[in-house]
Amino acid sequence: MPASHIPKIPRLLVVQRRSMTDGRMSSRTIGARFAPLLSYMQRHQLIEWEQISEAEVGVSHLHRFDVVLFNKHVSNLSLKIMRMANELGLHTIYDLDDWLLDLPSWSVLEMNEDVLYNVLAMIREASAATASNQLLQDRMRKVRRSDDVLIIPNGFDQQAFDLSPELWKETQPPKIIFSNLDGVKLVNFRKDFFATLHGFLTRNENVSIDFWGDPFPELHSIPRVTHRGSRGNIEYKKAIRDEGYSFAIVPLGAEEDPETLFFNSCKSPIKYADYGSLGIPSIYSDCPTYRENVKHRVTGYIAANTAQSWAQALEEMLVDAKLRQSIREHAYADVFDRFSVRRISAMFLKALPDPLSPKSLHG
Repeated sequence: MPASHIPKIPRLLVVQRRSMTDGRMSSRTIGARFAPLLSYMQRHQLIEWEQISEAEVGVSHLHRFDVVLFNKHVSNLSLKIMRMANELGLHTIYDLDDWLLDLPSWSVLEMNEDVLYNVLAMIREASAATASNQLLQDRMRKVRRSDDVLIIPNGFDQQAFDLSPELWKETQPPKIIFSNLDGVKLVNFRKDFFATLHGFLTRNENVSIDFWGDPFPELHSIPRVTHRGSRGNIEYKKAIRDEGYSFAIVPLGAEEDPETLFFNSCKSPIKYADYGSLGIPSIYSDCPTYRENVKHRVTGYIAANTAQSWAQALEEMLVDAKLRQSIREHAYADVFDRFSVRRISAMFLKALPDPLSPKSLHG
């Protein structure tokens, strides 16, 4: 094929930002949401990508790229970068996996007039907009006054490391995994949740918990819990794959917290995708995010946010090995079908400018 007819591979810049919860760190959301997808796409020559901190991006950098991607950016500087990119004729994408304009009371981000203006301006002025689910898509469409917002789910890279079922195991005595970033997102059920967890561990003295993520006030009141800290996306998944967890617990506020219901409902079911791909059966709160993606006692255990429901879920998952294995197998098949980046990459190509989009996936 003549060189002039070879489709051009888009060069994509991810603008990195500071974490909204800890300004000393870079955003972990961008790594978890886009690094697996973009790394897969680069391996298959669908794009070339690089990330640069927003504090360092200048015109000389922008000239090297065709597409510039922003995720939950709120700063004056990020809006300036988007406008520079637009003026240079680059294709800009603004992505949301949280609804920043309706933050819960426990959020550390201050929604002042500058932040509000910047978010609205970037949603409207981006060449394309993407969202992690339909609720966010609907809200962004209203802001853009257009139906052109695409859904790009969070997913996992099935080729990044070995996810074979042959690696599944359960260590003895039993261990549970609990992972969470940016605070435990429970309000009215919070006290009862930790009391229920405490009671369960008191009754079952051979069970322990590994907690991965950001510490929270109740952490040290839970018996036999080990705080494992935080790691990068791939390093974390490799580590928990090999720990032999019996099951995971995934609490998230639901209808009992009306003031935070919409914000929580915009959350991606990324824990389901991660745990399902790793063969870790899990208990999920009965909230919109998980009841829409998990089938009770088939691909996960759905527990209402009440002490009785969570106590029953914990006991059943501990004693019923056949249930755990069944959930493990069904969830694994489901997430590979719906949440692998191989599938999601085809969706993301639609957010790129048409002349640059390769017409087929390579593998």
